Amino acid sequence: MAIFDEIKDKDGQESNININTENADGGEKSAESDRIQKIVDAVKKETAKPAYMLEIQRESSPGIFDSKFGGLPYWDTEKEYPKDINGNNMMLLAQINFTQAALNDDRLPKKGMLQFFIASKDEVYGLDFDEPDVQKNFRVVYHEDINRDTTAEQVRAIGIPLCTDEDSWSPLFKETAVNIIKTTAYMGMEDVAFDRLFIKIVREQDGEDISDTGVYNYLDDDEWDIINEELCADGHRLLGYPYFTQSDPREESKYEQYYDTLLFQMDTEMTDDGFDYILWGDCGVANFFINSEALKNRDFSKILYNWDCC
Repeated sequence: MAIFDEIKDKDGQESNININTENADGGEKSAESDRIQKIVDAVKKETAKPAYMLEIQRESSPGIFDSKFGGLPYWDTEKEYPKDINGNNMMLLAQINFTQAALNDDRLPKKGMLQFFIASKDEVYGLDFDEPDVQKNFRVVYHEDINRDTTAEQVRAIGIPLCTDEDSWSPLFKETAVNIIKTTAYMGMEDVAFDRLFIKIVREQDGEDISDTGVYNYLDDDEWDIINEELCADGHRLLGYPYFTQSDPREESKYEQYYDTLLFQMDTEMTDDGFDYILWGDCGVANFFINSEALKNRDFSKILYNWDCC
């Protein structure tokens, strides 16, 4: 689960968590700490890529054209609105207005609106465990052009369910605008490719092959906790690397090769005063994956959707 009062550096980037490598007497860092830091540095060097954190604006009142989580979506009323397999209108999970955001990133559209919808009458939020990449009870829609003449009244007339409706199954409790913040992402331990990378790094650094003994026998629990802190990929994200509370659904080989890109991730977010903004089951997280070439071609017809919880 994400922690949302993150430390940012002066440029708004995520700050790395420093490992305390001094011993109780303030002496030189231990060999164990040095080994951990070398592993972390190697993972960061090999996997660093630009990505975007999505930061909830807690006191916001977003309109239909804004980047946001939940609420009334923008919709071109000349198009057919997304429906679930029972013919019910779907609910907006999130939308990103690229024209508004002006990200200047060739991997993402420079204009238009990307939207994520889920079935509102489904207690598993539109997820099909057998066919997670078939858009039956979830949908990803891209509008290359936004009709600014569209009004909220016109969209509301479609009869769209909202996350705040009493009869909706929703991980969202409130409509909120989001800020999009550029950051640097690193592969976390949950990623399906992490074990292979870790084995490679250990072989290069120590000359040891741990393929048979197992990655998680190489360090103790406290050492893994340190690595997880430094490389954690939780939070709301565009691009970068995914985070899971259970396991990567791409562990099935038929998914890993094709769905090579995290498109969007929505984490659980709760506040200290007990108000829940987002809750996926028991403090879980949702991910949407796409093929990199499909994203380049702005083809959102094949998406792998997953969410899990503790």
